[in-house]
Amino acid sequence: MKLPRISAGRKGFTVVEMLIVIGILAVIFSIGGPIAWNFYLDYQFDSEFNLLTALLRNARNLSMVNHNESSHGLYIDSSSFVVFQGQNYASRVVSLDKSFPRNAAISITGPNELVFAALSGQTSSSTYNFTGGRQTKEIFVNPEGLIYE
Repeated sequence: MKLPRISAGRKGFTVVEMLIVIGILAVIFSIGGPIAWNFYLDYQFDSEFNLLTALLRNARNLSMVNHNESSHGLYIDSSSFVVFQGQNYASRVVSLDKSFPRNAAISITGPNELVFAALSGQTSSSTYNFTGGRQTKEIFVNPEGLIYE
């Protein structure tokens, strides 16, 4: 059985077919791009919020189990979160710092330093407000050191 021959002029796609495909893809990406970008921004915001909550809980837990027989705290600056050991950030044991990068695009208001007392986990009552684009969230730490989202 012989296969039909394809003439040399009929191979591939025409320019019109390629333009139609490119036009369809442009419409799909113009609709899907902003939606995907919003999901990405929401993910970044939630990730930063969850990281700060986890680090506050970690510092409190280290204090409550009396790790190295010391208080522990969290320090927030413009580029990182630092879990430290000591009565305050200035007199901490620098070699035991645990530093975590933070997203500067997300605004966090509240105290820069929060220290949990050894064994009890008590601290000063504090509120952290997160603002990122179209979202806001709040973390509240009560005097007993309990953390509420």
